[in-house]
Parts: sequence; structure tokens; C-alpha cells
Amino acid sequence: MKTKTYIINLKYGIWENQLWLVGEDSPEWEKKWDDAKAGLDELADNSRGSGEFFTKAIEHFGSYGFTRIQK
Repeated sequence: MKTKTYIINLKYGIWENQLWLVGEDSPEWEKKWDDAKAGLDELADNSRGSGEFFTKAIEHFGSYGFTRIQK
């Protein structure tokens, strides 16, 4: 299995942070990535602050099979 690094810039109000994740390098995982990104606005709307949003985003991507990596 070949892996790939997936990077997204998260924004919540004036707060910004990059989230680095790893997953498979395949068309199926690209679709998972697009689907996971599509749910971020709803997560932000249901968060009480940037810290909660960041935690929820990590869990959200994890539910799609992506693993957070530190960079």
C-alpha cells in the first residue's frame, strides 16, 4: 500500500492552522478526502471555538480513515 500526505488549511474566525494527515494514495481515497472536506463547514458551525473545531476536524477525518501526523 502506497501512502500519501493530505494537507488542509483550517480556518475558524481569525484562527488558522494546517492539519496534516496520511492516507492511501488511490482514487478511492481522493474521493474520501473530497467527501471529508465537504463536511467541514457544518463542523465549524457546530463548534464553540477554534479548539473544539480543531478537535472535531481531527476526529472527522479519522472517521474517514485518515491519520493525523505532526509536521
